Amino acid sequence: MIKCKQKGEKAITLKEIEQLETDYSIKLPEDYKNHMLKFNGINPLEDYYFLPDTWEDEINFFSTLPIKYGHYIFEKANLIGYLEDYPENHVSIGRTRTGGLSLSLHKEDYGSIYVYYSDGEMHKLAASLTEFLQGLEICEDFD
Repeated sequence: MIKCKQKGEKAITLKEIEQLETDYSIKLPEDYKNHMLKFNGINPLEDYYFLPDTWEDEINFFSTLPIKYGHYIFEKANLIGYLEDYPENHVSIGRTRTGGLSLSLHKEDYGSIYVYYSDGEMHKLAASLTEFLQGLEICEDFD
């Protein structure tokens, strides 16, 4: 597990997550909900990267967004127009140093994690948030 601290100003409850799902007619994957219940978003305490199997460039991980109780939260990132060009059936759940982390709600790849860039380029990183977090490595020589 990566060394991190909770990003949200306080913990979130399952009832609050379920209310978000109801309010916005979405169903979040269980591993994502469990991550939020434990951390409500994270800020890593060291620099981490993820190296996808499909290309040579690493993705420098920045954070996952809290659902509630913080400055820049899930709702602000997804539901009030900041990401009007965001891919359909994807939600923003975090940041890399150069783009966003997207969670797929598509039936075909439900729960998969993607990196999403402002020019619309998008690449699948992992089949789940758990797989993504387990694949993070410490940056030994971060610029």
